[in-house]
Amino acid sequence: MAENRKVRITLESVQDGNSHVHVYEGEWFRKERSIYIRYSEPAVEGDPKAGEVRTLVKYRQGELSIMRRGVIESEQLFVPGLRRTGRYDSSMTSFSLATDTTQLSLQLPDGEGGSVAAESLPEQLPFTLEWKYEMHVDDQMSGRFHIRLHIQEDIN
Repeated sequence: MAENRKVRITLESVQDGNSHVHVYEGEWFRKERSIYIRYSEPAVEGDPKAGEVRTLVKYRQGELSIMRRGVIESEQLFVPGLRRTGRYDSSMTSFSLATDTTQLSLQLPDGEGGSVAAESLPEQLPFTLEWKYEMHVDDQMSGRFHIRLHIQEDIN
């Protein structure tokens, strides 16, 4: 699959028990052994004057990376069972960070209202990327996260 497909992205984020859901419009495409999801989000929720951030999610079997560019710049890498370093930069602060990933999976619908872990990259929509991790800033644990990124066709 070389062409980009318009998608609706539902991002469910749970941090230390606090849940947030955001919906974005974006695109996804496959390239070699990876899938890419690209979307833009406001730097500050509800404040369009704060600027925007372009996010690129890259998934390949066993690894997920997220690069954000704009008024906030960051890079994060998630590999189950390993600590990976990253960074965060904004006009207000800059720091290095590390992620300890405990779970990373790509889920496909099973046709019965549930889902099943994918053994290979999806050829079609919808699918869900799900991962759990601890984030560390300066060797201090700053939070536990559980993220679900649900990708479905944008029918608009």
